[in-house]
This record gives sequence, structure tokens and C-alpha cells, in this order.
Amino acid sequence: MSLENRTVLITGGASGLGQAMAERIAELGGTPLIADVNDAGAQVAEHLGGRFAHLDVTDERAWQDALDALGTPDYAHLNAGIMTVPADETMAHADIVSCDLASYRRIMAVNIDGVVLGIRALAPRMREAGGGAITVTASIAGLVPLAADPSYSMTKHALIGLVRSVGDAWAESSLRINAICPGAVDTAIVPDELRVAGLPLMTPAQMAVEAVDLLANGDNGEIRALIADGQDGVRFEAPDLGLGA
Repeated sequence: MSLENRTVLITGGASGLGQAMAERIAELGGTPLIADVNDAGAQVAEHLGGRFAHLDVTDERAWQDALDALGTPDYAHLNAGIMTVPADETMAHADIVSCDLASYRRIMAVNIDGVVLGIRALAPRMREAGGGAITVTASIAGLVPLAADPSYSMTKHALIGLVRSVGDAWAESSLRINAICPGAVDTAIVPDELRVAGLPLMTPAQMAVEAVDLLANGDNGEIRALIADGQDGVRFEAPDLGLGA
């Protein structure tokens, strides 16, 4: 696979999975366009021969400003996301009854609004430029329950429903949309409690290989699951969405 002469926008590209995506894109000859609220993304972009724009994904105006600065991408990976509480905070604070309202509203804004606003900003520009593809980072927690963080799981379930529905709506469009659903990836948002419990983690680089393939080659509306196998590898599974025959 080659991304020669292709530009790829990555939200949350300053670190973690987003940074690994940017590195994989550059490795394949593409130009990463990193958009992040973390301005360390500027150094990542410079190192990889890409470009950077400051972007708060929850701000509609900021989306237009970022795309004005970066240009219309050939592909986009809407990857920015958070969990309900910081990694070093007890998971008890993510309980749906006792979590504070500000934390709840923040995760809804970043994980759901950030994707919806991204699609709304990108789709008209990408269609006018001839099409392309948008991949959304969902999660295995969007396919199965995550008792430790119900709000996070809810946002990822919502993204899967959004992608499948928009995919159907875009069936005749030049623009594709799909979602990658990783298990736990070894990034800064993984809670310390889950690490101590021995949760199998895949590396961001492992995740990025599959995510870039989905972006470039995946079907419209496709939901692709990726799970660490506990033996320094990953396996791919077609998710059962419980739709019956």
C-alpha cells in the first residue's frame, strides 16, 4: 500500500495512537496533517514532514479554521478521544451515578461532538475535492459493555451507530466512512487500575497498521474490531452487531 501524494488528517495526532497513525502515514509516503489541542503536535508534524493546526474538536468554528490552514485532506482519521476520568484517577469516579457532571459533559463533547463536527466540516470539502474516506476511532467498548466506564462505552456505542447509519446514507457517495474498534491500546488514557489488572494491551504501532489499512481500503460503513491476543500480537474479528438474519 502506498499513500504517495496523499494527505491524511489525524485528530489527536500529537501522541498515542494518533502519533502512531501519523508515523505510519509518513512511512507509506503520505503527508500527515495533525490537528490537536496539544501543540506538541507541531513537533511531531515537523519531524514527519507534515503540517499542524491547533484544534479543539468540540469547537465548530475551530474546525473550519483548522481546515482552512491545512487544506482539504484525501483521508481523515477522527481519532481524538478521552475516558471519563484521567488515567491516574480511581475508576470509581467514572461510576455513572457518582461521576461529576462536568466530566460527563466533557466526554460527550470530545468523543461524540468531536466526531460529528468533524464529519460536518470535512464532508462538503472532501466531496467537492472528489471524495475519499473518513475513519472513526470507536472501541471494543462500543460493541460490548465496559462496566468500569459506562460513559466511555456509551460514546463508543454511539459512534458505531453513527458510522453505520451515515455509511448507509452515503451508499452512493464518493465519500466513505468506517470505524476501527480496538481493544485496549497502550496509550496515556488507559487507566492505571486496568494496567495493574493485567489488561492485554496492543501497541499504538500495531493499531496504526490496521487503522491505516481500513482508512485506505475499508468498505463504506465497515466496523472492524482489533484485539490484543496477549502474546505480543493482535487478532482481527468481525463484530457481531446482533442484527439477526
